[in-house]
Amino acid sequence: MKQGKYKSVSLTDRMVLIGFGLAVVYWFCESFINFFLSNQGNFFKDFFGPDIHVIQTRLIVLCLFVIYGSHAQYTMNQRQAAQEALQKSQERYRSLVQNIPIGMYRQTPEPEEKILMANPALCKMLGVDSEEELLAMNAADIYMTDKEKKFLLNVLIQQGRVSWFEIRLKRKDNTPIWGSVTAKVVYEKDSENIAYFDCTVEDIDERKKAIQRVREEEETRRRFERLLSPDLAEMVASGKLKVEKGGESRFATVLFADIRGFTTLSENTAASKVLQLLNEYFEMMVNIVFKYEGTVDKFIGDSVMVNWGAPVIHNDDPIRAVMAAIEMQQEIKAFNIERKLKGEQEIQVGIGINTGHLVAGYIGSSQTMSYSVVGDTVNTASRLCSAAKGGQIIISENTHKYLGNTFEVQKLEPVHAKGKFKPIRVFDVIGYRTDYGI
Repeated sequence: MKQGKYKSVSLTDRMVLIGFGLAVVYWFCESFINFFLSNQGNFFKDFFGPDIHVIQTRLIVLCLFVIYGSHAQYTMNQRQAAQEALQKSQERYRSLVQNIPIGMYRQTPEPEEKILMANPALCKMLGVDSEEELLAMNAADIYMTDKEKKFLLNVLIQQGRVSWFEIRLKRKDNTPIWGSVTAKVVYEKDSENIAYFDCTVEDIDERKKAIQRVREEEETRRRFERLLSPDLAEMVASGKLKVEKGGESRFATVLFADIRGFTTLSENTAASKVLQLLNEYFEMMVNIVFKYEGTVDKFIGDSVMVNWGAPVIHNDDPIRAVMAAIEMQQEIKAFNIERKLKGEQEIQVGIGINTGHLVAGYIGSSQTMSYSVVGDTVNTASRLCSAAKGGQIIISENTHKYLGNTFEVQKLEPVHAKGKFKPIRVFDVIGYRTDYGI
């Protein structure tokens, strides 16, 4: 027997002394009876016993009483030790339930759906002030929706237990909190009736929100990596560069670039060659746009629409747009040299640029949405692109006034755009000023 597991029995223990006392009483009683019944009248002889056999009998009885008392004391010690161990175990359990960071609760099945027990961790998780307040609530009130509650309980009843079942619980302020529930069914004794469900719930709200943020960032990155350079797309996805979900007013510069005579070219060229041409052309244009940190809005046939100012804003967006347009025309010249060496037809691109207020945001249906800009500023840029000849860059007066002395421009005849009552004052960008240093 391990030391300390049970209390030892000593001669001074109560039941041992009681047993010894009963033995002494027996001894005295028998001695007095024998003394009165004996004719010899020798009390000393009758007290210790008339012969050795009587003395042995009395000693045996004395030992039996002491043994009985010792056994009773031993049993009492065992029972006391067991009660103390049970009490300590209950105290440890209560301490565990009170201090464990995981929520614990016990609820009855429908229709009562009472909460029989709950710990402080669950109260804290649900924003309830006390256990008494939680116990006064209906169990259905701690689930976000009745549908989610029924689904959990149906699975629990069918399987007998569930592990790490993710479900939305409801805080006191009616906001949702994600929890991971592990539960088992407890039946009534000798019955198939359900007594209650023992449940533990771990707070996984932050983890679920983090997963949701990652998914949203991935979706945002997927949308914007087609519109922005990889670095800017990552900034938008991570939230460093804010993009409003609804439409917002922006001041931006819009550029349209369009291949002149593309319809005729495509009619006289194999479809595979036309597709290859467009891919090479757009690849070249997009690289230049990303270089100057613009946003590729969309591709429309052989035309590309770009903006500077939504969602990325720079102090010199109009200058960046014109610099990109000049480099586009330079790249087109180099591209045509390669095509000419291959015996392929050269292409000419007209570019129109306008600056002004517009609306930027997600546009589309609930099934598919894309980030884009709309407004009169966009329409005017498109009209200027249509007016530009191959190899020409036409900018509006609104863009020109933000360029300073960076570029050499030539004033052109005003453009009469469709839907405009007044002609648009425009300029032809020749290139950089000779004293600009480029």
